[in-house]
Amino acid sequence: MGVCSNYRAGIILVVVGAVFLVLGVVFIPVGNVLIHEQIKKNVLLKNGTMAYDEWVEPTVPVYMQFYMFHVGNPHEVLNGSKPYLIQKGPYTYREVRKKFDIEHNDNGTVTYKQNKTYHFQKNMSVTWDNETVTTLNIPLLALVESLKLESKGVTKAVSLILELFGEELFITRPVVDIVFGYHDAALGAAKLLLPDWFYSDYVGVFAGKNHTDDGVYTVFTGETDIQILGEIDKYNGSSYLPFWGDKYANMINGTDGTISPPFVNTTVHKPMFSSDICRSIYGVYQGEVYTKQGIKLYRFTGPKEELASFHENPDNAGFCYPNTSNCLGSGLLNLANCTLFDFFHVPVVVSFPHFYLADKKYLDAVLNLHPNAEEHRTDIDIEPYTGQVLMVFKRLQINLFVEPVNYISQTKNVTPVYFPILWLNESASVDDATAQKLQTMLFKPLLLVQAGQYVSIGVGGLLLLMGIIVICVRKKRRAGQLSISSDAPECQPTNDEDQTSRLLPAIND
Repeated sequence: MGVCSNYRAGIILVVVGAVFLVLGVVFIPVGNVLIHEQIKKNVLLKNGTMAYDEWVEPTVPVYMQFYMFHVGNPHEVLNGSKPYLIQKGPYTYREVRKKFDIEHNDNGTVTYKQNKTYHFQKNMSVTWDNETVTTLNIPLLALVESLKLESKGVTKAVSLILELFGEELFITRPVVDIVFGYHDAALGAAKLLLPDWFYSDYVGVFAGKNHTDDGVYTVFTGETDIQILGEIDKYNGSSYLPFWGDKYANMINGTDGTISPPFVNTTVHKPMFSSDICRSIYGVYQGEVYTKQGIKLYRFTGPKEELASFHENPDNAGFCYPNTSNCLGSGLLNLANCTLFDFFHVPVVVSFPHFYLADKKYLDAVLNLHPNAEEHRTDIDIEPYTGQVLMVFKRLQINLFVEPVNYISQTKNVTPVYFPILWLNESASVDDATAQKLQTMLFKPLLLVQAGQYVSIGVGGLLLLMGIIVICVRKKRRAGQLSISSDAPECQPTNDEDQTSRLLPAIND
């Protein structure tokens, strides 16, 4: 009986194992479909979804860190020496975002504005933001830039006014003034003398960007096509920008960098639009990283080609201002055409911090900068299933172009240079509460489904293997029995089995 029972057990193990194995394999595509549908429902920019409230008013803390470049040798620079720059910072602000004027449209888009407010964080800063630093006089440079095309008489008159008000090329002011703005005495006088030219006396790198929005966005909600979730349809009512020299440069591509379509494809670039630099950019996949809570993310990084000169990357020809004869070298982007103070173009040029990835000539023109990828590149880290941006480090340096201008005494001896003012790091990292919410609503069900698939396949494979082993052992024993007695019956019932078989008819009767 034992040999025959083992044989039957082997057959049962094989059948049951095969069933488990088939179910596990079949459930992989079925489970993936169920998971994808669940994710799609949760990430739509639609009232009632998991992602919507977080999109309207993000709870993940966003911080803006400013690193100032204090000029250590201003008098020498006025006489033609290279500027010696001393980095100070960070001066950290909590960035609070909230979308308003939200209007859902019939074509699967939503229109909104987003207010940003900055709150100083002493515990994340080197000191208070009223610490003073010496840097370039921004309104003076804006005015000087506009005088390049004016007559000799106008230039001399303006120069005299600047001298009467004691305006110098360098100023020493608190960090908070340089960043968020201050009332300039010379500009105040200019408002009175030339009201048609000057209507503001408030100036700063981020002047007008606190407690305010950066424009009107219309983005896709994902309801018509999940793969365009969050992508910008229009910015300020237009599908193109008005700043650059060709259609390609003026395109508005991708999302705003805070959201991404789900099911991330690492083989394609990740486009996004940044109003801070008036253009679209893109990220290139670099590899996997993890949050402190252990959530796996895909990292996309700003590549060198993004700010390469048009000689290295012809696609960038449209970003030359005002035309290709005025193109900058690699690593710099001229924002003068989209950076206005009153009616004057401010000679703002952006780069990565410390001229990271820029032509060496820009780094060599100043002293004491030390670029490195870890501190100065831009990274965006995206959860691969949901497309949620859970970590981001957007780093940018603000520079002003300085050169001698005829009849302007403040600049007459300076050596032309792209002069760093500050660099910023706008960063966010998912907090524990948001991570737990994602784990509970998305990642744990995902893991359970995947675990079920693998357990079914594993158990099925194990049972199948055990069944095959039992059958093989049975056949080996059978072969041994046949070699001893060739006429032995394959399966003889025991006495107990024989008696039982005789009793069955009586029981049935």
